[in-house]
Amino acid sequence: MDEVSIEEKVKIASSFVLASPPGEVNDVFNDVRLLVDNDSALEDGILQALEQYHIDQFATVTLPDSESLVIVSKYGKVGENRYLDPQSKQTFKLDSLRLAASDVEPHDGDQPAEELRSAIQTEALAYVEDHFPNGACAVYAIDSTHIVIVIVDNKYNPHNYWNGRWRATWELDTESGELKGTTKVQVHYYEDGNVQLNSDKECTLNVSCSTENAKEYATSMLKEIAKFDKTHQSAMNESYDDLAENTFKGLRRALPLTRNKLDWNKILNYKIGNELSQK
Repeated sequence: MDEVSIEEKVKIASSFVLASPPGEVNDVFNDVRLLVDNDSALEDGILQALEQYHIDQFATVTLPDSESLVIVSKYGKVGENRYLDPQSKQTFKLDSLRLAASDVEPHDGDQPAEELRSAIQTEALAYVEDHFPNGACAVYAIDSTHIVIVIVDNKYNPHNYWNGRWRATWELDTESGELKGTTKVQVHYYEDGNVQLNSDKECTLNVSCSTENAKEYATSMLKEIAKFDKTHQSAMNESYDDLAENTFKGLRRALPLTRNKLDWNKILNYKIGNELSQK
């Protein structure tokens, strides 16, 4: 059998990194590092995969001398390893290996539709603070008529063997009032097993308010998002309740055919007694 080349190993390792569950990319990286067994080649080859993972997962960083969470997303990419924080109007360099921000610079140039973007940012921050305990959001003006909101919230509980992430992207066309959203929920439970939930929900809403009043428009827009999120979460909760009460119970027998619970201590005593009698 031909030996796998270092390039192929790095390619496989990159695919593992891109599939990492929420909050576990460092664990996956450390595992594949042992498998590849070549730090130099791994670091050179896996940086692109790590950056793509951070972009896809809306990874968050804090800028130097700041405590606010800043989202890494494709909408904010302004150059090689550089990203925009639209709220502070600064760009920063991303260290994908360590997930750290540095080399902060003021963002040159005016952002399109800044009045409306800023109003939406204010309303989105208030909404996230009220509904997402560990959440962060960013609002990007793609051009004068298209604005994008990204929202992320992470809940890591490794001591109880589960981690989860909520991601949402909302793309607004201010000319038509059409608001397209995609919400992704991923949960990984790994105590004595490996169970993952991946939910992907798309929807199209409409913001009927006029853009002449930026604050009123932003408030109306976030109300539509909040209404959808509430309905979506309620539907997921109902689905999980049914899963626990019916589906999972149907996969296993609650009692043996005798309809009586096994007394494992008694069975152990029987086994010890048999062994002693054979001696």
